[in-house]
Formats: sequence, C-alpha cells, structure tokens
Amino acid sequence: MPVALELRNKTTTELEPVPPYNFDANLHKPSHFPSSGDIWEKGMYWMTMVWNGQELGLRFENIGTIYKPRVRINVYSPDKLSKEFIDNLIPEIRWRFNFELDISEFCDKFKSDKVLGPLIEKWEGMKPIAASSLYESLVIYIVLQNATVKRTVQMMENLYGNFGKKVKFDEKVLSSFWPPSQIAESTEQTLRDLKLGYRAKYILRISEQFSKGEIDEFALRQKGRDEIKKEMLKLYGIGPASVEYLLFEDFYFCGSIEKIPPWERKIMSRLLFNTELVPSEKIVKFFRKNYAGWEKLSFHYIWEDIFWKRKYEHIEWLENEIRL
Repeated sequence: MPVALELRNKTTTELEPVPPYNFDANLHKPSHFPSSGDIWEKGMYWMTMVWNGQELGLRFENIGTIYKPRVRINVYSPDKLSKEFIDNLIPEIRWRFNFELDISEFCDKFKSDKVLGPLIEKWEGMKPIAASSLYESLVIYIVLQNATVKRTVQMMENLYGNFGKKVKFDEKVLSSFWPPSQIAESTEQTLRDLKLGYRAKYILRISEQFSKGEIDEFALRQKGRDEIKKEMLKLYGIGPASVEYLLFEDFYFCGSIEKIPPWERKIMSRLLFNTELVPSEKIVKFFRKNYAGWEKLSFHYIWEDIFWKRKYEHIEWLENEIRL
C-alpha cells in the first residue's frame, strides 16, 4: 500500500451560490456509485481534485441556507498555494459545483405539481453537479457501461489503485485521479489486466486524446447543446446514452430528454407508472408533456428522491436492480 501524500497546507475561502441551493442534495448524489475519492456527511463534503497538475483535497462546509446559501471551502495542498493559483481555482469550483445556475423558475413553476411538488418541497435547490473534470467524467461513464454497480465500483477502484494516488487531509485518506498522460503512456493490455474488458481501449483512446490536447473542456463550456453533443459523439466509446448524461451532469442543460437507458427505464417505469416496464418513448413523452424546458431536471428530482429514500429504508425491488 503506497504512503498517502500529506496535504498539510490549508487555504480557506467562502463562496455564495445562486439561490436556491441545496447543499446536501447537491454535494451528495445517492444514485452515484460509492467511491474512495469522496466522503459526504450532512453539511460536510470531502473530495480530491487535480488542478494544474497539483493534487488537492477539498472540504466543503455548509454555513448558509437554501435561500441564502454560503459555503466554506478549505483547500488542502502539499505546499502553500499562490494567490494566482487560488484565483484560477475558484471559478473552476464555481463551475463544477454549479454555483451559478438559477433554477428558481423551475421551483416556482412546479411547486404545486402533483409529482414534483412534494419533491421540490424536500429538495428545493437540487441541481446537476459535475464535481469532476470532463476527462474524469468520461472515464466514469465508460466504466458504467453494461455493468452492475458492483462491477463498476471494482473497475474504478482498480484504476485508482494502479494509476491514482492516496492523499491525506483533514484526517481523511482519499483516492485522487490521475492525469490523462499516465494512462496514455500505458497499454491496452495493462488496462485489460485490471478487469476492464472492452472498456480498456476506450479509456486508453480518450486518455490519449486529452493528453494530446485534442479536447478543450473550457471551450466546450461556451458552446451550445447541439455543438457539444456533436463533439462528444466523436469521442471513442462514447455513445448517445453517455452524451445524455454529459449534457446534463457536466454542462448543465436541464431540458430535453432523448434517451432512457435500460436501467433507468426499469426504475422510472415503477416510479411513474407503477408497472415493471413501459416503452422508453412513453417515459420521454411524460416528461416532454408535463415539464417542457425542464425535462432533465424533473427527471433528476424523481430519480434522486428514490435513492435518498434507499439510504434510510430497504426497497426490495430497487436493491434487485442495483445489485451492489
């Protein structure tokens, strides 16, 4: 077991997201698979981040309310960070944790809706959150392909163990991601030996593209939905289902549902129609008819709510689908 990199230096800042902002529902997504790269407790969140080649530890603390949000952020590093470094980091944190998106129109418009109303009452201010870089998100989407949650966790931890680092800060030890060049310099067989299967060639190719600077995440953020979709579909191993996730969770487009992946289709069929399985077209039609312009965010509220329930109660049919 490698020795964890100690992040002894601490820099503190406080930021104010655009309200409404639900700290816990944003910093923790129960539907996401468990990872050794982050920890959530009520009102607190710890994660690792690699920024400008520097391993960092971040601790987020909720010191505000949904309508007057304020977040204290401790940035941990091996050495003292320059003012220039912090000044460049802050806008990235604001982007990755979606501090700027205003969803007050959505909350006001659907607070009396039969389906969404009770969920908005519970989770008002919940938004999509990237947290990761685009490269990191793509790796995650690839290990999610055609795999149970248990299998995805195993693949991700194998990657962390072979290419990532352990970092220690604020009495936590977490896994940190690797730079794309590290895998780009590896081989497909090395990745296959980590039990990635066919996904090995996808991760290797995407790592090569990022390592060569062929993908500019920051330029993509300035583009429209259709432009981003077109660029993402050019990536090796990234199909329409992954792009659907990316557009919402990484670029924050809250409208337009086009595809319902099989696993989500099963769960949404039960939640919306109380039946085992309906055509995906029926689910898409439901959101387009009832929540036009906010289809993906509406889906997100319904989806995350059932996984929050799962944290505190056993839901047999859901456990059968997750198979963790």
